[in-house]
Amino acid sequence: MEEVVIEVNRGGLVISLDFELNWGVHDVFKYGQYNKNLYGVREALPKILELFEQYGIHATWATVGLLFAETKAEMAHYLRGIPIKYKNMRYAAHTQLAKVGENEQEDLLHFGKSLIEKIKSTPHQEIGSHTFSHFYCLENGQTEENFRADLHATAMICEENIGPMRSIVFPRNQVNEAYFPACQEVGFVCYRGNEKHPLYNPQKFTKKGRLLGAKKWLDSYVNVTGNHLVTLEEMQKDSFINIRSSAFLRPYFSPLRFFEGLKVQRIKEGMHEAARSKSFYHLWWHPHNFGKNIEKNLAMLEELLQYYQELHNQYDFQSYTMHEVAELCRTLSRKSPIGED
Repeated sequence: MEEVVIEVNRGGLVISLDFELNWGVHDVFKYGQYNKNLYGVREALPKILELFEQYGIHATWATVGLLFAETKAEMAHYLRGIPIKYKNMRYAAHTQLAKVGENEQEDLLHFGKSLIEKIKSTPHQEIGSHTFSHFYCLENGQTEENFRADLHATAMICEENIGPMRSIVFPRNQVNEAYFPACQEVGFVCYRGNEKHPLYNPQKFTKKGRLLGAKKWLDSYVNVTGNHLVTLEEMQKDSFINIRSSAFLRPYFSPLRFFEGLKVQRIKEGMHEAARSKSFYHLWWHPHNFGKNIEKNLAMLEELLQYYQELHNQYDFQSYTMHEVAELCRTLSRKSPIGED
């Protein structure tokens, strides 16, 4: 058969969301302190999906495996198989079980099956992994064996729901390269790495401080560290594909409301550079970031999606899930004839 050259669009917008509900913040906020944001996910998430469908957006929802559970007993069953012993045990998901209700009807903070179904029913959405228990891969006390157990729990609970996952986002962006083989062994082909700048290097909780956080806030409004674009040629060099982050989409913050325009413009500039240079711009956030000031956050998102459409019309800028970008990398590497895998 005559070989056909496959045309590969080499640039686009990648969006990923870390979907975790209270499993992702129980160790950061006092119980109940963040509930407005968490309950607000029930309103914000469907509206985000509506915008994605309206503007033709492909997105990856990196989902904590516990959210697939239908009962507290099911959660406990899987958590028993993950014998993790962090030095600081407040990080461990199983320490929260006493506060968990029996099912999603009783507890909207820890169950998410109905929301996952909404994601599944929306076109062009990928459900990826945020580990099973919001597992921290750099904290003291955890081991690779613990991480493998967490991966196994994810695979088991997802088997009947969505099939194998292909993309993973490490909680708290604690990327641990030593764990890459374990990820690949269970079928993951790509992950979201951090921005390529010392400010965004993977950190333990104990290493984080207010000065570091302040610098990251500044970088969201003023271009301090660059636009953090990535190309297919760069990504295809690694067997476990790093679809690096370009920016965190910070939610509306009333004390800085007069600088909202700077924040949005910073992202638009990165998107424009990616479209012009045929690179990828990877934007991410959590659904719970939109759980408060919902209308203002949705308006900000829609402005960015409208700009994406402008870039699509002008530069043929495309929208991709993380796994779709990984598939582009594979296609570019193989240059296979059409019809062959």
